[in-house]
Amino acid sequence: MESFWIAFYAVIPFLLYMSFGAFVRKVGWAEESFLNKLNTLVFKAFFPLLMFKNIYWMDTAFEVNVPFVLFAVISVLTVIVLLMLIVPRLVKGNPQRGVIVQGIYRSNLALFAIPLAENIYGSGSSLLATMLVAFIIPIYNVCAVIVLEYFSGASSSKLNLVKKICTNPLILGIVAGAVFYFLHIPIPSFIAKPFKVCADMATPLALFALGGTLRFTAVKGNARILTCTLVVKMILLPLVIFAISMLFPFSPVERFMLLIVFATPTAVSSYPMAQNMGGDGPLAGQIVVFTTTLSIFTLFLFIFILRLLGLI
Repeated sequence: MESFWIAFYAVIPFLLYMSFGAFVRKVGWAEESFLNKLNTLVFKAFFPLLMFKNIYWMDTAFEVNVPFVLFAVISVLTVIVLLMLIVPRLVKGNPQRGVIVQGIYRSNLALFAIPLAENIYGSGSSLLATMLVAFIIPIYNVCAVIVLEYFSGASSSKLNLVKKICTNPLILGIVAGAVFYFLHIPIPSFIAKPFKVCADMATPLALFALGGTLRFTAVKGNARILTCTLVVKMILLPLVIFAISMLFPFSPVERFMLLIVFATPTAVSSYPMAQNMGGDGPLAGQIVVFTTTLSIFTLFLFIFILRLLGLI
């Protein structure tokens, strides 16, 4: 039961933020048009700050475990390539294609990795989790921009596609953070503190806007696509990756962290990105909501069964 409560306490803040957004819209304190504009603001202003923060204040107190990181990176990139090849054959609309690809491969690793690792394996495992986050999150974000731009439906040349990718707010945040980080550019504390506060507002605001704009009446129209996406994202893909990791000499904690890369719910930022980059925003929001809710149970089952079998 401890594993269940770990997953429960990890996702309950998400559900509360979304519920508050739905409540505010329901009582008429905010119009849906305002919440849509807030969603755009979060994408263009707050998430770039979060990307910058994650890069610039990255914890480097670890030695890179090359085989482990390489396996994780290759797994993520391979999944993205396979999804880019398979999804268009099964889904007709470009707006849905990009959202589904992103919804399946892109997990909320930043929120779940460290607390889950520490709760199950102790504080010593946090460095391994931090290492994974440091390498995987930038790949998630860069690939998400490429995927959504590719499936945006807008007819443009390869040069325009590259231009859109390079000027994407999240990419700009990542690049700025990397420049400041590698050049060791200091940020005064009186700037750093409010900067971090604003960056940390990105996820709550995105969830608030999601809750306020999500309409469950639209779920029926996406029922088949949504169900298939959830089954692949929350069950099949994590099991396949974990089974492949068993072929390598990884430790139990390393195998667990590789499972978490794919078994955690879809990243919150996938919703405002889809909404602002030509994707199916309602479908993206539904994927975030349902993967977040289901993860309470799927994470518990994964942890319980795999620990019972002595595999993690």
